[in-house]
Amino acid sequence: MSALRRISRDYFKKENGSALLETAIVVPVLLLLAIGAAEYGRVYWTSIKVANAATAGAQYGAQGLGTGDPTLIEQYARDDAGDESLTVTSSQTCRCPGSETPVACSGTCAGYGTPQFFVAVTASKNVAFLLRYPGVPQTISVSRTATFRVQ
Repeated sequence: MSALRRISRDYFKKENGSALLETAIVVPVLLLLAIGAAEYGRVYWTSIKVANAATAGAQYGAQGLGTGDPTLIEQYARDDAGDESLTVTSSQTCRCPGSETPVACSGTCAGYGTPQFFVAVTASKNVAFLLRYPGVPQTISVSRTATFRVQ
């Protein structure tokens, strides 16, 4: 066997480029998974922040009838979230005990006396993705509502 044949046979048996090829295939997949996990984390973090803001606004409004100013409730929710771009709305309704149907606050409930006063706060925010994914919208709207009875 000639030396040239032996050298070429040894050369083709080696796997010098296989690790580089495997890396070139796996790295983009792992990078896409990592970016997807980060995007999911951003949406999850925003949903927690929005839920906490709605709860804080409703708790502030439910402290008593003197704290029912919608502007103050909405600002309190934004301050809790630390985000002025948060969209916050509040509403005040009256309901009879054991019922989900709103009634006039000046009325009476059959057998229960005066209606109970409730404050509802809805907070929402749009989360834009960093990358475009096929079949997934570019932004997701996260919205939460909290309702508390005025004490």
